Amino acid sequence: MTGRWVLSVDLWGTLITYGDRDAEARWRIREFHTAITDFGYVRTPEQVEVSVRQARADTLDHQRTTGEQLPVREQVKQLLSGLGLADDEPLVDVLVIPHTHAVLRACPDVITGAHAALRQAKKRGAYLTLTSNTLATPAQVTQQILEGHHLSELLDDAVYSSDLGIAKPRREVFEAVAARAGVPIEHVVHVGNDWRTDVLGALEAGCRAVWFNPRKRPSRPQAPDIWDLSQLAEAAADALGIPAVTPHAAAEGGGGNAHPAKETPP
Repeated sequence: MTGRWVLSVDLWGTLITYGDRDAEARWRIREFHTAITDFGYVRTPEQVEVSVRQARADTLDHQRTTGEQLPVREQVKQLLSGLGLADDEPLVDVLVIPHTHAVLRACPDVITGAHAALRQAKKRGAYLTLTSNTLATPAQVTQQILEGHHLSELLDDAVYSSDLGIAKPRREVFEAVAARAGVPIEHVVHVGNDWRTDVLGALEAGCRAVWFNPRKRPSRPQAPDIWDLSQLAEAAADALGIPAVTPHAAAEGGGGNAHPAKETPP
């Protein structure tokens, strides 16, 4: 392949960890219960927890299977619906902030090798785009996390589902990545840890894909997999048929070889 190419990278579980999601959930539940009580409603912490956790799980599953991005206010209403409080608009207003900022309590960290992997991809000529499903974490909160971990300075663009109004695995997300970079969609390689939203979504949209598979699950024939981010740049370039770096360049830039996909049924 010749010409410009795009490395589209997933965020959660690929560049950064999910952090302590229990701490995130506990803080969200506590803040919701406090606000609900302050508004004069009587609901037990246990009732709030059941409603919040169930609605969160349902919303996430819906996003991953349909690619629909529910607006933040609607997410809050869903969390309150199990408590019979979804119609209290002032309460919804108050709860938007704790809902969208709860992720900061999880303290997500950078996955080992992320900075070096992005720098190596830059050396291979990649235009770097972060392509992230945000759900409860809108773009401005995600940007805060990226800046705190010095990742934003390595990126050329960032595409968030909260801005698009749709989410991976919808093909329109990957089409937006290509359009914003000014390249044909077949010049985009997307790397992510979720088989459905990242790998199949990208392939169905016409991109190339690499599966980030740190748990070393059985490989699948549809796309190559890597288990360490040091392999990212070479795997992405190889997916597009870009010639391998010379030994001298490899010694300077690091990187590695993609784990070859075994012919194992999905």
